[in-house]
Amino acid sequence: MSLTTVSLQQPIFKDRVVLKFQDSEIEIRYGEQGCSITVPPEYHQDTVKFFRLLQIGGFSSEQLAQACPEIQEDIPELLTDFHRRGFLIETQRDIESRGISGIQFYRELFRFIERLKRQFASSPFSQKMADGTITKEQLIGYALESYHITHLCPRLLAPSLANYESTATQKLLQNFFTSELHHDRLIENSLSSVGIKLPQLEKMQPLPMTFAICSSLGVFACQHPLSFKVALLLFEQDDKVFHQLFTQQCQAKELPAEFYKPMLLHAGINEEGEHEDMTRVLLAEIPYVSPEEQLVVKKNMAILMESLVKRTHEILDYYGNSSNEIPRCFS
Repeated sequence: MSLTTVSLQQPIFKDRVVLKFQDSEIEIRYGEQGCSITVPPEYHQDTVKFFRLLQIGGFSSEQLAQACPEIQEDIPELLTDFHRRGFLIETQRDIESRGISGIQFYRELFRFIERLKRQFASSPFSQKMADGTITKEQLIGYALESYHITHLCPRLLAPSLANYESTATQKLLQNFFTSELHHDRLIENSLSSVGIKLPQLEKMQPLPMTFAICSSLGVFACQHPLSFKVALLLFEQDDKVFHQLFTQQCQAKELPAEFYKPMLLHAGINEEGEHEDMTRVLLAEIPYVSPEEQLVVKKNMAILMESLVKRTHEILDYYGNSSNEIPRCFS
């Protein structure tokens, strides 16, 4: 295994990483995250030495391998995993690191996301609804693509429940998970009113960017809990103007009330449940967010925002073409 796969030049554990050494296991805790590593007796001495050197910092991956020859083949994978989990930073930047609390990060993120939104043009979907050029098929297409997200949502959220979290955070995530169950049935009712039945939905394929967005949320839930908590802000924000335009255009295109009312009910459930406030509540439980974690989250949110914009264009393009299959069912 090549040592060049490690991105950090001189890794060091962050200040708040706590190690607990046992006879056959080493437990690592960082804030609300954690993991444990089982260590065979013959590798225990070198493994403990490896962890101690990471606490000191200032050693390259090659130097760590030389100092711990019994586990040198495992060191690149361990460093990569620790870095992915947010346990490590560069030694030379450690003194300069200045983190902030979760609630401070939320305030900064909210401003960051608002600035990010201004970098993109106004939603073409909203514009087409406002000027009345949206088609009935594009309105139905919006509901079809929304179905994928609500249908997959519990499965995308579930990995977050397996992360090591505080009791308060775990309870918040569990409540959020249960509140999202069966929302897809509302959209099933909407689509049924325009002749799209459950057997078709079971064979339906999402547009590429819908799939990409769902995949991103699932990966965040499993691998980067902080990005997952922040991503909820983008998914759960209520847009009353959008829903008003959606209602007006559904009526103008003579779509039945049974189509658009369940969609509005779903938005109302999220609003009553204060889902758009979920990110703030979750981040308030985090005492410290390092500069590195702040940067990773902002990068992830910028990519996710771009994906959401591209998804809107895909919906308009695909469902605006009368020759395309609606719904997208492939045998």
